[in-house]
Amino acid sequence: MPLPAPYLHWQDSARRLLEPLAALMQPGRAEIPIAGVASDHDRQADRLESFARPLTLAAFWLQSVPRPEDAALRRQLGEWFRAGLLAGTDPAHPHYWGPDASYHQHHVEMGLMAIALQIAERDLWAPLPDDAKAQVARWFVTCRGGGIVNNNHLFMSVHILEFLGKHGFAHRTDRAVITAHLNQLETMHRGGGWFEDGINQAFDHYNAYAFHFYGLMWTHLHGAADSVRATRWREWAGLFVRDYQHFFAASGEHPAFGRSITYRFNCLNVFGLALAEKCTDVAPGLLRRLCTRNLDFFLSRPIYQEQGCLSSGFTDRFDKIVEPYSCAASPYWAAKGFTPLLLPPAHAFWHDAERPLPAELGFVHVMPAPGLVTRSLPGGEIEILNAGSMVVNTQLRYGAWKWSKLSYRTGVHFTYAFPEISNVSFDSALTQQLDDGRVFGRHSTVAVELTDDHLGYSYNLGFRTGQVNTGVETFVFWRAGWLLHVHHVEARQPVVLRIGGFALPLQKVGAVALNGPSDVAPTAGRLGATAPTLAFFSPDHRGTSLQPLLGFAATEWDARLDDTIERRHVAAPYHATPIAKTARLTGPTVLAALSWAGPDRAESAPWRVVAGTAGAWKLTHPKLGDWAIRHWSLPALTT
Repeated sequence: MPLPAPYLHWQDSARRLLEPLAALMQPGRAEIPIAGVASDHDRQADRLESFARPLTLAAFWLQSVPRPEDAALRRQLGEWFRAGLLAGTDPAHPHYWGPDASYHQHHVEMGLMAIALQIAERDLWAPLPDDAKAQVARWFVTCRGGGIVNNNHLFMSVHILEFLGKHGFAHRTDRAVITAHLNQLETMHRGGGWFEDGINQAFDHYNAYAFHFYGLMWTHLHGAADSVRATRWREWAGLFVRDYQHFFAASGEHPAFGRSITYRFNCLNVFGLALAEKCTDVAPGLLRRLCTRNLDFFLSRPIYQEQGCLSSGFTDRFDKIVEPYSCAASPYWAAKGFTPLLLPPAHAFWHDAERPLPAELGFVHVMPAPGLVTRSLPGGEIEILNAGSMVVNTQLRYGAWKWSKLSYRTGVHFTYAFPEISNVSFDSALTQQLDDGRVFGRHSTVAVELTDDHLGYSYNLGFRTGQVNTGVETFVFWRAGWLLHVHHVEARQPVVLRIGGFALPLQKVGAVALNGPSDVAPTAGRLGATAPTLAFFSPDHRGTSLQPLLGFAATEWDARLDDTIERRHVAAPYHATPIAKTARLTGPTVLAALSWAGPDRAESAPWRVVAGTAGAWKLTHPKLGDWAIRHWSLPALTT
């Protein structure tokens, strides 16, 4: 029976990613010379990563149904990876990777390799002679007893030790370690299938990247020996998939949110595994539409470097946005997104009629456990509104603004700040600037209200060193492409506060002026209902708009419109962000503003305040009509 067309599409997509890697494979070596950035680990870690992550991509492809036209590439990949495995694990070989060590990146890559060797056992492990298998096992056992970061990394020893046990290399204490690490990982579950990633205190794409990938892969490979625990992980994954389907736009795109966004379509892995483990009630036809659109969205973008390999970046190559722990091979964690190839060609995923995505139908979806709300926008875009996900003080080197903005939208995304540890980006955020010039944004947060029409959270714009302390309660309301945000602020030292609108991504710019016909010159004082609106539209007719309502003294732009300054937008070379800022102040104040992004100029028109009594506002809009909002956080506005 011929293979179904969707199955062939996924097979061929994996093959096209493997071909540039195969062209770089050199006999006798245990790494692939992928050009790009180096990590802050060490050269050995980067070498192993360049082997382990492509190995995972190869494993998903190799375990799929063989086709005659693929025979030569299959043979080449199998032979090279087996030879590389022996070279890299031989202490006497010049290309030896070296052993695992406490808190070393090797531990992460070794866990991934243990999975790859099992899912493509026929091509990668079974052909090895017994002495070669024993050599590889001696290298894997260097993980025993090592220190492991208290987050998703605990999964790696689980998978390594399970692999050793399965193939006759178990040690009598391994089972106790596996149990302890799985128990510790389960303490990170916060409800609804959501995990807090250890020291990161973050709820983001790592729930799919790591927790549900490694958890479901454990149930897939080893769960039969512990059916109670396996059932628990399947149930958590089922709950998570119900939520996570709402993170994808009609185009398949997902918002850049949190760290490691360079892993791109890695976000898909949970869907294929949930179907393989029969633990989701989301329709297979919907999941195929979602997964294929996301995969195709990225593969059709300019995400390749000069060798044809995946580059660092998100929707294009942008090396600087990767975290210090990433190297040139890191984007190949995207390989985990090929879990649908674990599903046999007869599976309903490949045959059922496609169903519309939630973003195509319209939705607001509230997730209490992570403190997130997702919603659809006109045109099929989606937005993540974050009240509960944060990073701790010790993790600020990744850039707290990857979690702390008012909104993370497809089609818009956000700007970075460099260097990450000491700078903050202004778009879609409330920030404060001190007299010494330092700027701080949110990195702590507690969700206080989550509903289908607004959310609220309590946090601090501050820092331990110097006892910088500004308390804030923020409430965000939404209508179509607009956000209304109200900030109750208690500044305990002099500050200038800024609210940034959306950072409009610009692929190219010419002679543009940010104070065009839609813009009004900044007005000082209490702006009230006649506040000026800053607006700007790109050549592709997408726009950004900011309408200050209360508490601001001036407006300005944060923009990159040519190459004289450094790129900072995650999704485009250039950007424009409207900003409203206060005068220098201290003590209590209330700020309010409306921000918008989208493709519809009519929807970008400013709102008029009809009634602005405390606790009850009525706004009106020439296209969207009336918007009545009742909430205790609303201050009195002049009309």
